[in-house]
Amino acid sequence: MKSLINAILFQTVWFICLLAGSTWALIATVLYLFLHDRYFMTSRREWRLLFAFLVLGLVVDGALFQIGIFSTNTDTLGDTKFPPVWLLCLWICVGTLFAHSLVFLRSRYVFCALLGAIGPTMSYFAGAKLAGITLAEPIVLSLLTVAIIWSMVLPLGVWLCQKWALFSE
Repeated sequence: MKSLINAILFQTVWFICLLAGSTWALIATVLYLFLHDRYFMTSRREWRLLFAFLVLGLVVDGALFQIGIFSTNTDTLGDTKFPPVWLLCLWICVGTLFAHSLVFLRSRYVFCALLGAIGPTMSYFAGAKLAGITLAEPIVLSLLTVAIIWSMVLPLGVWLCQKWALFSE
């Protein structure tokens, strides 16, 4: 039941991040992380995973913005083209899923890569439309790029959970 609640809370934060902007995304993320820490975390080591996903978000989506795969009309940081705050909030929140809602992926790296290529790619496609992110043309190549990246990111998250013993036994 906890896994389902974890997934529902994440999906709620996903919608808030995409539809309400960075300020509400920060508020929702802080509240979600408080609830996650209080009711879901079984080890403080999980904070390492959340930090790792923040850094991944900065690097991965930062690179995608820099090379023009993603673009947005709101340029709050000048010419640097950092990902918006709400998108980085999503990266942190994705990290909360691995030891809980995504525990079924434990040691199933091929399935994990396949799921990573499909699920997050569709999430980016839907989310871009909702949040005003523009994907570079041809969109199929932009989505293929996202699929390749997430086919590596999802297994990395599972591997980190195993390495840091975050899966509850």
